[in-house]
Amino acid sequence: MANIYDIAKLANVSAATVSRALANNEKISAASRERIQKIAEELGYRPNLVARNLRQKSSLMIGLILDDVSDELSGFIARGVEDEARKNGFSVLLWNIQHELESELAALDFFTNLKLDGVILADTTLNAVEEFPHLKMPTVLINRTGSEEESIHNVLTDDYAGGYDATEYLLKLNHKKIAFINGPFDWHASARRLNGYYDALRDHHVEPREEYVRHGDWYEESGYQLAKELLLLDDRPTAIFASSDMIAIGVMDAAKELGLHIPEDISIMGYDNRIIAKYARPRLTTISLPLYEVGMMAAKTLCEIIQNQAHKDKQVNMLVKGNVIERETTKTFQAD
Repeated sequence: MANIYDIAKLANVSAATVSRALANNEKISAASRERIQKIAEELGYRPNLVARNLRQKSSLMIGLILDDVSDELSGFIARGVEDEARKNGFSVLLWNIQHELESELAALDFFTNLKLDGVILADTTLNAVEEFPHLKMPTVLINRTGSEEESIHNVLTDDYAGGYDATEYLLKLNHKKIAFINGPFDWHASARRLNGYYDALRDHHVEPREEYVRHGDWYEESGYQLAKELLLLDDRPTAIFASSDMIAIGVMDAAKELGLHIPEDISIMGYDNRIIAKYARPRLTTISLPLYEVGMMAAKTLCEIIQNQAHKDKQVNMLVKGNVIERETTKTFQAD
């Protein structure tokens, strides 16, 4: 593999000049920079990022750890992070973990060794950052709360309020038999939405029924199978709150298969406000989350820490609230 000395030899300049030219240092003339960069490209030169970062003491790069960037919601977060980071002069290195602890630990190890300036962890699987003892870089969490000892900054969508508001919305439509199909147990968002669901019921003097609560994954098949269980109960619910829009799509499919009309026979509430929510038929009532803004807020906080040492002595916790988007899958319940 070519190095800067190979480039210097062909360009008939010093290695220091090559290094400055590749860094677009304006002390090197534009013509010389262009000539040296062209030689580097022809030789297939790739910079040693670790060595460069050690020399410069800043990589101008931050890491972003996401569950799956191909997912629409993760994509909104990633775009918000990237746009805000770029505005502050940083590039973003992305790592998908597919909700696997080992992959997350590998990502943190890699980012640390690469000497990145900071890292954002979104929907992380880690119970505590102490599980990765070498994490010394500035860190911001998205949708995960750290322990008080960690003193790590976080940006949270208010999933407790989202669970509460979705349930209260159905209660105000005169529903008392409200089922909840949740995501996986080990997601922080699942626990917060479930607590919001329970508290809304109790605040409106409706006793929660454990047979109305189901846990699965975030996708259609899980919603379909769990909805069939609920809708075949002798005392079936009149409304189902699904913890994701994809779960809700599966619920709608199960209801239609069982001959139920939406929302006349069963009201269905989603969560996330994915694009599919407004194109489903009937259009899905749901909770909207400002995830692009969440990504921007996380990146802004991290850049401030890196550039100005802001928030150095104080943990920053930001809570971002969603709102109900009323469409066509819910209506007022009228007892026979």
